[in-house]
Amino acid sequence: RATTRRATTPRGGMKRKHLESLLSHVDGFAEPKQDLEQYATNPELCAGVMHCANRFGDVRDKCVVDLGVGCGMLSIASVLCDAGSVIGVDVDDDALDAARDNAEAFEPALEIDLVRCDVIESLAKGRGRWAGKLRADTVFMNPPFGTRRRGADAAFIRAAFRIATGAVYSLHKSSTRAHIEKFAVNTLKARKAEVLAQLRYDLPATYAHHRQKSVEIAVDLWRFEPPEDGADGLPDSDDDGDSDDGSDDGSDGGSSGIARDFSRKANVSGRGSGRSGGRGRGRG
Repeated sequence: RATTRRATTPRGGMKRKHLESLLSHVDGFAEPKQDLEQYATNPELCAGVMHCANRFGDVRDKCVVDLGVGCGMLSIASVLCDAGSVIGVDVDDDALDAARDNAEAFEPALEIDLVRCDVIESLAKGRGRWAGKLRADTVFMNPPFGTRRRGADAAFIRAAFRIATGAVYSLHKSSTRAHIEKFAVNTLKARKAEVLAQLRYDLPATYAHHRQKSVEIAVDLWRFEPPEDGADGLPDSDDDGDSDDGSDDGSDGGSSGIARDFSRKANVSGRGSGRSGGRGRGRG
């Protein structure tokens, strides 16, 4: 089991290498699902995202939502970087179980609230039980690239814009940069859309059709600021286009307690800290 030793973490943020070391204890997918494009976010990549977000003051004491929580890598990193509260969202029950197990493997256990919801069919379209209820200061995500489902990456951005009041951090293939910028700025009317860094995403062989042991992909780390009117200003669309180069939201009926807490958690700003003792479609 990994020991967080948060009492000794210096005020102002955890050191990047220390964060990478702690994240190395997070297990990946036991049986990744190809239709959901499930790939684990590696510790180095995740630590790089958090390092950039900390520079903007978008983590500490903030309410964070991790869209497509997967194994929980970005959620766990957010707690370790002293987010005020963290909510992980995924459509896959197995992913939610993995995220919960990974959070509870730390000593003390990390608190992450987990919600079963379809990001593409529910949150992106403003439909279903969680539409309008899920709000946060910051959204983190490593969304599908859209290789299995056309427009999946754009749908995740749309969903994030409906949730975030401050900033959205998202990873996308560098080859889709022009499309992502056009979609965020022209279609969703982002106040800001900038590439903070170009990173290397080492994708290990995961599925039967993979011929190489690993493939290194150039990815952009984007930081978006949604429009000030938030979800009210977003145009409706069932088809956000194809940026890849080459209803019933399925909510967990047992999560009503989390739903009641959303309004309180969304207003976390300048107080609180990541807490221990946790219970609780992307990469994770």
